[in-house]
Amino acid sequence: MAESCRSNRGLGDGVLPESNRLRSKRDFKLTYARGRSFVHPMLVLYVRPTRGDACRIGFSISKKLGGSVDRNRIKRRLRETLRANAVKLRPGHDVVFVGRSRLKEAAFDSIAGAVGELLRRAKLVEEPPSAEVDRCGESGTSLAQPGPHTVG
Repeated sequence: MAESCRSNRGLGDGVLPESNRLRSKRDFKLTYARGRSFVHPMLVLYVRPTRGDACRIGFSISKKLGGSVDRNRIKRRLRETLRANAVKLRPGHDVVFVGRSRLKEAAFDSIAGAVGELLRRAKLVEEPPSAEVDRCGESGTSLAQPGPHTVG
């Protein structure tokens, strides 16, 4: 039985379970060709809906970003940011993160922000609730409604 991304078993130690890994060249190519892409200055996210219950994740970090030590560090950082979001990911998708040149020097917080933004734009996680704020920055009031200071 395949585990879905909603199950965080095995993610506490920073290791993605086998059922949540995108491994084969064929699956990567299908995700690139038939998936949707979302671009950020540090990362590109490719998402392809699947029929399975699992949300499989893959990483593509080019040798242009450095040697094996640098590339593995980047992948560890990406896995760590996903560990926190894995419980919230919608199942039934193949996801590929492609590193861009700015990723190498980026701080962990900015990587986490980029991953979170891309996952929200791809609708793989729920948007955080936000209060309605108008242009004046006051919550709950509108410029169109007459107030006590309006003559009319």
